[in-house]
Amino acid sequence: MYSRVSRIVPFISRTVFLFIPFTYAFGQDTPEPLLRHIEPLDAVVADLRDYIPARMADDHVPGLSIALVREGKVVWSEGFGVANQWTGRPVTPETAFEVASISKVVTAYVALRLVEQGQLALDEPLIGQLDEPWLPPSEWGDKITLRHLAGHSSGLSDNLLPMDKSLQFEPGTGFLYSGIGAQYIQAAVEQVTGQSLETAARELALEPLGMTASSFVTTPDIRSHLANGHLGYGIPLLLFLMPFVMALVVIMIVLVMILRIRTGRWRVSVNQWALVLVAAGLLAILLLVWIMGPPLPNFVLLITLAGLGFAAVLALVILIGRQTLLRLFSRWRGSGLYRFLICAVLITIAALVLIQLAMMISGPKPRFISPKPGAVGSLRSSAPDLARLLIELSQPQYLSPEMAEQIRTPQTPIDDNFSWGLGPGIQHSAQGDALWQNGITFGYRSLMAVYPELGMGVVVLTNSDGGYDVACDVAQRALGGKSTWKTF
Repeated sequence: MYSRVSRIVPFISRTVFLFIPFTYAFGQDTPEPLLRHIEPLDAVVADLRDYIPARMADDHVPGLSIALVREGKVVWSEGFGVANQWTGRPVTPETAFEVASISKVVTAYVALRLVEQGQLALDEPLIGQLDEPWLPPSEWGDKITLRHLAGHSSGLSDNLLPMDKSLQFEPGTGFLYSGIGAQYIQAAVEQVTGQSLETAARELALEPLGMTASSFVTTPDIRSHLANGHLGYGIPLLLFLMPFVMALVVIMIVLVMILRIRTGRWRVSVNQWALVLVAAGLLAILLLVWIMGPPLPNFVLLITLAGLGFAAVLALVILIGRQTLLRLFSRWRGSGLYRFLICAVLITIAALVLIQLAMMISGPKPRFISPKPGAVGSLRSSAPDLARLLIELSQPQYLSPEMAEQIRTPQTPIDDNFSWGLGPGIQHSAQGDALWQNGITFGYRSLMAVYPELGMGVVVLTNSDGGYDVACDVAQRALGGKSTWKTF
């Protein structure tokens, strides 16, 4: 994309860039680094190509994709590392990632386009604009507007498991980051358009902006170039084992009581044990579906796979270990109590060892197909696609200048460093305001930020649970200036 520059130009440019903040510091109480828009693009790219692989190695991040925006154009994009550490499939600029909460910004943008088309109103109570009320009746529910929802001042919470539609405060009187609020926007978009969020977003955002590698649903086409998220296998396993153990204890108590009443004995047969384990597993899965299913169906599937894998390995270990131990201590072969104790001890030790191993192992998770769009975090996108979104937020072609100004005007104050606009967050600094949003989900971490006045921005996507610090550091390295995203 860019010709190879000589070694001396990046060296001189980086030296100047490092020297400028020190000269800038004289006469300043709390100096901030300068933005890197004063540097030649080739020098910034050369610096990032050196920095990114080393920074990824520090935190064991398998893959990363980056896109730079300057003067309102995507000027550089590149992939680093692998999309799947087992297969070695490389990350390219076209590789899509799960971008989690960045979905909220796209959803808010779609709603703002509907405002300008006259299908939604920004400052009228949303409940009066919908044919079917989405919120239950409450003291403040009929006061919530689209402005409140987009600016995270509605009073709705982020409690998705299970979904909590109650209000924590009167709309417009405080800040509370809200996934429930994003779902409310989705309900409004789908009701007024008569379309799914995916269809509405494709017509009003994705296709007009040229976001060809993006979708709120994981179609086979998106899945073909989607990076695998990487995470520790211990977390989904523990999330399965907690409801499984509770269900197992309850079912066993009930079964033993029934056996005692019917037969006068406490003994549970092998077949009954098998049925109890299967029933406990099914009950655990149903409980997870009820609690996590609507917002996180793919994670429930991942937890289920982790539980099944654990059960299969544990069964194999028990089968081999039991026979081995009984042969070593064959003189006690006829003792039923001994066999029970052998199995109990073996199961306990094997389970603890397997759990410990799972906590130590990380790897790729499956790329599930997801048929339902979700404003909270179902968007899959590439770094260049999200860079085009940043350009639209900075220099809109499809929104009026007045609406664009409101997007980057603080709607909800938070503290000295942050406020929230209409959709994206706003970071304040001496270098100017930056629109930003992060994305945090199972196996993926991402960040996008843009300085609208300068038309300079960056998108960093990673496919690791440990990738957020890397994404923040790479973004700060690319942009310069102040970076307080980690502290939000």
